[in-house]
Amino acid sequence: MEIGKRIQQLRREKNLTQEQMAAALGVTSAAVSKWETGAAIPDVGMLCPLARMLGITVDALLDFRPALTQEEINVLLEDRRKLFEEKKAGEAVQSCEALLREYPNDLHLKCAAAGLYIMYIAAVLDEKWVEGQIERAVCLLEQCRNNGGADLAACSRSMLVNLYVMREDLDKALEILDEQPQPEINVRFMRGNILLRKNELDEAEKMFQTELWTVGRNAVLGLVGLYNAARLRKDWKRAGECVEIAAAVERDLRMDEIGGLTSTLQFLRAEVLCREGKLDDAVACLREYVNGGLEQWARVNSEELVKSSFYDKLNAGASGMSAAYLARNISAVLEGMENFDALKEREDFKALLRKLADVE
Repeated sequence: MEIGKRIQQLRREKNLTQEQMAAALGVTSAAVSKWETGAAIPDVGMLCPLARMLGITVDALLDFRPALTQEEINVLLEDRRKLFEEKKAGEAVQSCEALLREYPNDLHLKCAAAGLYIMYIAAVLDEKWVEGQIERAVCLLEQCRNNGGADLAACSRSMLVNLYVMREDLDKALEILDEQPQPEINVRFMRGNILLRKNELDEAEKMFQTELWTVGRNAVLGLVGLYNAARLRKDWKRAGECVEIAAAVERDLRMDEIGGLTSTLQFLRAEVLCREGKLDDAVACLREYVNGGLEQWARVNSEELVKSSFYDKLNAGASGMSAAYLARNISAVLEGMENFDALKEREDFKALLRKLADVE
C-alpha cells in the first residue's frame, strides 16, 4: 500500500479529520491532503511524530520489510511471469531487477527470480540474451549458495550445476556437485517404518510413495543418461534399449499418473527411429510426444490438484508456464533438431508444427 493511502486509512481508524491531524502536527490541512492523495510525501523529520500519532512504528508507516514471505514472492513473481508469457521479456527482466533492488538482501527472492530467469531463458531467441540470462541467474544463485541456509544452498546448487553445464564450465559444475552432502541413511524410508509402528498410516504411505517416485525418477534419468552416452557413441541399438527400459519403468511404477517423463521418452524413441529410417513410426512417436506433453501440462495446471490412484498421498504442482509458451518451446525443439531433418518436409510433421502454433 502507498504511504498516502496508509496515512488516510490509519487517520480514519483514529477518527481524526485532516484538520485535526494537521493541527496536532503543526502543518496545514492542505499538506495532509497532499500526503493522502500522493501529491507529496511527509518530510523525513515528520515521520516519527506522524507514526506516533497514528500509533504505529515508522517501519510500519513506510511498509518496510527486510524480506518477503514465500507467498508474497510467489505473487510478485507471478506478475513478472505473465510479462514473459506476453512476449515482454525485457520489461519482465527490468521489473524483476527493480524488485531485487528493493529487497537487496532477500536471498529467497534472489533464488526465486533466478528460477524464473531459467524457466524463460529462451523467451528471446537471441544468443546474447540467453547468455545474459544465464550470467544473471548464476550471479543470483551464487549469492544464495554462499550465504543462504542449508535448504536454500541446496536448491541453488541444483540450479547452478545445470547453468554451469549450459555454459560448458564442466569443472565448476563438478565442483558444486562435490559440495552436496551425501546422506548416509535413507531418511524417508526409516521415517516411513517408524510411522508404520506408530500406526500413522497416511504419513507412512506418503513417505514410501515419495521414496518410490524418487527412485523411479532416478532410474529413468539414469537410463536417459545411458541413452545419451549411446547416442554420442552412435550406438543406436543400445540407445533404443535404454529408452524401452525407461518406458517400462515409468509404466510399471505408474509414474505418468502424476507427471513422469513418458512423453519425453517418446521424443527419444523418435530420434532412434529416425536413425533407423523408420520415419512413419518416428512421426507417430513425435505425435505422442506433443499430445502427451500438452495433456500432461493441462492436468498439472488444472485448478484441481493432480492425484494418482497409486500415488494417492502425492500431487503434482502447477508449472506456471502457459500452454502457448510450452507449445512454442516444443515447436522450436522439433524444428531445431538435426536428427529430424528427414521428417521436415513430410506433411504429417508439418501438421504437428501447425497444431503447436494454434495452441493458445
